[in-house]
Amino acid sequence: MTHEQSIAIDIPADEATALLPLLHQGGFTTQPIQRRDLDWQTIVVVIRDLGEIAGSVAAIIALAEKINAYRESMRRQGKTPRGTLRRPGQPPLDLSLATDQEVLEWLLKTPPQP
Repeated sequence: MTHEQSIAIDIPADEATALLPLLHQGGFTTQPIQRRDLDWQTIVVVIRDLGEIAGSVAAIIALAEKINAYRESMRRQGKTPRGTLRRPGQPPLDLSLATDQEVLEWLLKTPPQP
């Protein structure tokens, strides 16, 4: 039985070019969705085969590391990382205000249910 979890990241289109390669290097499947506002896009990160709790937690930790690496790369360029994490049943998380720990905690709040 295959289980999956989807996490939406609303992000400026120009910053998506920095985040997408990091996600792909981490082995994450993404589904970019163009929004009406052409300056922004939604990236849906899909984590599949979440049969074991340990594997799913490791995948979520890896995702947090990639998102935080993107945020750090934006800061090194003198930019504020913009974007929002979204998932049903959870308040959105503003990536420009959150700490690295808050990103991880937000991702871990709703663990996948096998």
